[in-house]
Amino acid sequence: MGLKDLFKNAGKKRINLDILAGGNNLSEKQLQVPIKNAVLIQGDNCGEVIAQVPMLSKTPFILTGIEWEESATRSGGKAAVGAIAGTLVAGPLGTIAGAAIGGRKKDNSKAFVYLMKPETNEEVAVHIRCDEKTYTEINSLM
Repeated sequence: MGLKDLFKNAGKKRINLDILAGGNNLSEKQLQVPIKNAVLIQGDNCGEVIAQVPMLSKTPFILTGIEWEESATRSGGKAAVGAIAGTLVAGPLGTIAGAAIGGRKKDNSKAFVYLMKPETNEEVAVHIRCDEKTYTEINSLM
């Protein structure tokens, strides 16, 4: 890989993937250890992406779709602890602020990303953790 190839991909969009399942399908090498992280790199044409598994491989794919399942939870216990701490520090107004800060939503959203190997037309599905920002970024590559 020359200096020209290094700069060719420098300006392209990169999306980090937190993989829950199916990551081993992103590498051409068969591994015994599950792949938990990868980077999706924008290709030269619309829908083309490169799945880069750190320290292993860069594999070209066609992005065929993404299905997003939005999910979030609030912790009532953390809200109560925040309210108590806020009351001790700042009185009644601190109670409200502490409860709001302590009870923030935790995003547990997930998505299935569907890719196709161009040389074999084999479809690969990868299950990832995916907030709204990541979903929008991946969707924009299609």
